[in-house]
Amino acid sequence: MGSTLGCSRDAGSTISVQPAPAAPASSEELAPEGNPRNKTALKPGRSLMDWVKLGHSGADLAGTKGTLLDVTPQELAKHSKRNDAWMALKGKVYNVTPYMEFHPGGEEELMRGAGQDATHLFNEVHKWVNFEGMLQKCLVGRLVESRPFFLKPSFLPLGRSSSKTHNATEQKNSLSVPNTNAQTVSSARSPLVSPLTPSPLPSPKYDWFQTHTVINLAVYTRWKHMTRERVVVLKREAVVKVVCYIQDMVYVVHLELDKAVSHEFEVRVGGSVGKVDILLQKQETGVRWSRVGKTLPGHGEHLKGKDMEIEYVECTLVRREAITHNTSLLVLQVPEQTHLPVPVGYHVYLRSPSKEIVKPYTPVASALSLTSQEEPGRHIHLFIKVYSDGALTPILDALPVSSTVELTAATTTASHLVLLAAGTGLTPMVKLMLPALRNKKNVHLLLFNKTENDIPWKQEFENLVEESSSLLKVSHVLSEGSSSWTGLRGRIDKTLLEKLLPENSQQQTTYLCLCGPTEFTKLGISLLGDLGYSSDACHAFLG
Repeated sequence: MGSTLGCSRDAGSTISVQPAPAAPASSEELAPEGNPRNKTALKPGRSLMDWVKLGHSGADLAGTKGTLLDVTPQELAKHSKRNDAWMALKGKVYNVTPYMEFHPGGEEELMRGAGQDATHLFNEVHKWVNFEGMLQKCLVGRLVESRPFFLKPSFLPLGRSSSKTHNATEQKNSLSVPNTNAQTVSSARSPLVSPLTPSPLPSPKYDWFQTHTVINLAVYTRWKHMTRERVVVLKREAVVKVVCYIQDMVYVVHLELDKAVSHEFEVRVGGSVGKVDILLQKQETGVRWSRVGKTLPGHGEHLKGKDMEIEYVECTLVRREAITHNTSLLVLQVPEQTHLPVPVGYHVYLRSPSKEIVKPYTPVASALSLTSQEEPGRHIHLFIKVYSDGALTPILDALPVSSTVELTAATTTASHLVLLAAGTGLTPMVKLMLPALRNKKNVHLLLFNKTENDIPWKQEFENLVEESSSLLKVSHVLSEGSSSWTGLRGRIDKTLLEKLLPENSQQQTTYLCLCGPTEFTKLGISLLGDLGYSSDACHAFLG
């Protein structure tokens, strides 16, 4: 289903505790051709704001005159035409007919889910979108199962079976907390309920220990590359939620503690089994706990990161810094009792105060320096481009300092790292290049922009080249450089890449990453394939 809310960014928001694989940054003027936002041109009067106004007009968008219905899959399937389209999402049925002309992804994309339970399709593309708010006036009723119902083959998730069973695994000893929330996905459930996909690694194990002063929550991730940057901790008094990002999987510990602990805690990661320790200080020292507490929903889950429910955390805007004429750096501070780092290659979602607009952003490093390293988990730095007609960015740009916003809750082993970025597609690259340079890797950044004024951090990059002892090379490519521009000109193409990329040989291992408008990124991947780079050597940041 086409992206309901494109990739441009907007304001007044909260931070999600679930980072997700990085989305393409919006930089619409930089795409080689086509529509970089992957949107369909809408008729006048069919913008997001127009849809919001229509929702508040009192019109009967559901077509049921205020009555909520129980809808069977058989009844739902009857409403699959352009002028009569119903769709089920997470157990609720919506009449999407009036929304057709407002959908940024186009009518054809929306029609792919008409007459069906489109939950899985929706989650694959933009699970972060608050469809309940967008479609609340279109609510027909709830989806009820009268008999087994199977989707059309094109909607069945490939490579998945609805009969798989997930068993949450825990350390079995006298101090272990039993998992009372292990989930089973069976054939009796809807085929669109995503099964909990097993990790290629052994299942993580959880245990807890105590001393006279400390409660230690321990997760054995079995992954030797585990770092503190891949551990999220949300603590609200006695409730503690730990989310470990293990490759593309997550493992969750969710507890209500038996006794009081202090606000402060410590996160430690290490060992050959990727052990994660959350150290909590007992308020009553010397008191021995007979149990750690009770489990809460989600405890013990081990599932694909994209299948995890989105959760939001309220953060505070503490600083705004202009970078270019239309870009800014926003610094957001996470709440107390929260450890919220964002792993390399992941993004967060910002949500508007109305909760109707949600946008993905890829955080950047706190500074373009090899020696400056901020403690992860306390601040999130976002590089945004402001669009005058954007739904969210004008709000973010005008947001006063001290305002609160809502956000959603690896360096390669290659010897050469090549980063191709268009506009704000630079954001995930900053987090990739700094660790690589600290590990003495050769890094070549190819940054595509429109004009000189669109180049962010130009002087900082020059300083970083010098600081890295020339391990870093930066090539700026402009599509509309001025007459005084002496650097590279043009757009991404095969001739340009042949000139700039290192030799593709067995003597050196090169890893390439691309991020930018969708057209730019897809064309780049195609060109790299034409130049002989394998798919294993390339990674595209696509939402």
